[in-house]
Amino acid sequence: MIKDFEWKPVAPDIDRLVGCFDRGLLNPSAPTAELLSAMDPLFDALLDLQPLQGNNEAKAIWIMVPRGDIKDYGDYDELKEYGEVSSYEEFERLWREEYPNEISWYRLFVVESKGFRGIAVNNKTVVSARIDEDPVEFFHNSDAAEILVPLLTDAARRSMDLLRNGTYNETVASSLPYMHRTGVIRRDIAWNAEPKMKENIFEGLSEETFKTFERLVISGENDEKRIGRLKTMTANDFLNACAIGYKACGYKGCDLSPAEQYMMHADGRDEGLTGKGHGLHEGPGIDPGSPEAFEKWYFDRSRGGGHPWEVCRGGNSTHVSLYVRNDKKDITLKKRLGEITKEEADEALKHAGYFFEVAGSAWNRAVESVKFYVSIK
Repeated sequence: MIKDFEWKPVAPDIDRLVGCFDRGLLNPSAPTAELLSAMDPLFDALLDLQPLQGNNEAKAIWIMVPRGDIKDYGDYDELKEYGEVSSYEEFERLWREEYPNEISWYRLFVVESKGFRGIAVNNKTVVSARIDEDPVEFFHNSDAAEILVPLLTDAARRSMDLLRNGTYNETVASSLPYMHRTGVIRRDIAWNAEPKMKENIFEGLSEETFKTFERLVISGENDEKRIGRLKTMTANDFLNACAIGYKACGYKGCDLSPAEQYMMHADGRDEGLTGKGHGLHEGPGIDPGSPEAFEKWYFDRSRGGGHPWEVCRGGNSTHVSLYVRNDKKDITLKKRLGEITKEEADEALKHAGYFFEVAGSAWNRAVESVKFYVSIK
């Protein structure tokens, strides 16, 4: 059993134990009595740690764990016997490659809410437990969790000591390895360091189109609250707007009908808009020239699940969307929630209607998105 091993608060042991939790975030279940008892000291140690901004149920802190010596990394004789290393020099090299620093850093997360407790290390869930239920005899990898949680508690206490004496932030700022540092780098700084990056971003974008886009953004004339509204919209209106964007981007097939261009370049899961789509809610299609048909389709809550606005298909962050928006939904919701009066809602609805919104990745599809935006304007 896993408990028979001599576990220490060293990085290789932490990694071995964390590695037991390979099923991701599980549905919470009742923990064992031993695990329940092991969690209390950890949550007590972090009791006066401020919760995360915007989430008062979760806390996070960096913990530091020594890498230990090479014997903590593994049993050389055993690894050699199984052919995983051929010499002690290789064994030592692998150890130093995996643990180059004397201290390893882990981001510890804890969550406590309405009878639930969760513990995660970096991106791996260690505990997802219902503590308001009677303990059980078995919890997913309970042996590993019961050993790991006390080790995490020791490390968390040390970090909390640093926090209390005022040296935690300085320690993190000066010693946290760069592989763990995330944030935002201003684009002009990135471009100064990597000029090719700027060239790639602007490749294929003419000076004229860029200047037009820049003027529209700076002037704010295309802001949602300032642009006009189309009182009616048809499927043909939407498909024609797509065709304008496809032409501006220089896509092939511009001699085809707007619907055929859309089927060539878009995602295809159009929720029954064209009658030629596939996947979720492919449907029979609607009358392409009928405002009434489009409005019925647009406000049909049961049609969701497709990607009708993904006009240039791609992955989660590599596509271009041409959304059709309508204020009626927001106005009606605000009225229902009491955020605006009936009179204010009635007045707002007089000016409500359809408008377009372009969205695309600033890194992968920026030029195409800008061309769509300017050409449709």
